[in-house]
Amino acid sequence: MSEVPALSIQIVTWNSAEVIEDCLASLLAQSSRSFELIVVDNASEDGTVVHVERAIAQGLPLQLVRSAGNAGFCGGQNLALAQTRAPWVLFLNPDTTLPPDFVARACECISQLSDDVGTLAPLILLPDGNIDSSGLFLDRLRRVFDRGQGRPPARDLQEEDIMGCTGAAAFHRRAMLLDVAENGQVLDERLFAFYDDLDLSWRAQLRGWRCRFVPALALTHRRAGRNAVRQTLGRRGRARDQRLTLRNRLLVLLKCERGRDAVAALPWLLPYELARLVYVAIRAPRALLGYVDAARLAPSIWRSRRLVHSRSRPARLREQPFFPYQTRDAS
Repeated sequence: MSEVPALSIQIVTWNSAEVIEDCLASLLAQSSRSFELIVVDNASEDGTVVHVERAIAQGLPLQLVRSAGNAGFCGGQNLALAQTRAPWVLFLNPDTTLPPDFVARACECISQLSDDVGTLAPLILLPDGNIDSSGLFLDRLRRVFDRGQGRPPARDLQEEDIMGCTGAAAFHRRAMLLDVAENGQVLDERLFAFYDDLDLSWRAQLRGWRCRFVPALALTHRRAGRNAVRQTLGRRGRARDQRLTLRNRLLVLLKCERGRDAVAALPWLLPYELARLVYVAIRAPRALLGYVDAARLAPSIWRSRRLVHSRSRPARLREQPFFPYQTRDAS
């Protein structure tokens, strides 16, 4: 068997022809080849696979796995993970591009992390140079946000522990992924897509793993997809995404939220949820099916909740600086 690489890069595509070529070109231009690359294609119909096969012909060390159907981001990443071997894994969106020294610098950063760091969050920039994400945080209303989004990157950005990393570009220690897996799944395939990054980050925190933001590692994200309700409601052709976004937020809260925190939050959380329900009913009534889906999946998610919280490490969790929930974006 060939030598185990330092890093496994996993990309899940679905009708990504418009963006995947630039992403693969940036990987082909890397100064270091200390990585293996897996692309799982979720039955694209737009020529995505043609771009991937062209990159293979150009010499990119790439394994293409073609899914029989659309397994979603979660199913695709789980399938990719089963094919990889490296101790660290990079979940990477096809609408990202990396500077030529990105892999080399990432491998150097990874080698210096302490053993309790399970995730490394890079600085993700928009094409205009402003911040797309410097990590995730939750506010009091249990809304998840990308830290610093839309702002120019400050010169004094520091390495720090944060709650979690967006799924667009996230380095994960394989040992952490296996530690938090549920029934053999690292990403919960019931979610399909959206909020999977929050779910994984939260489960990792409950197990005592740290997430480290490293601003020296920067890449660009075109953000071809949007998952915020306010960004998608009422837009034609986004009904499925709206439905998934609504249901998955509720399912992740049901699975990961600590009981005492949920009780303490009820005075402001219940009015917000009611207002949200009315807003959705007016703007995109078809998305209300997300609530129906959440109710249908709730018993299964509740069983997962019992498993997740039975394995949590409260002492380690109390040491984390971002609980209780943030009320502003600190980046």
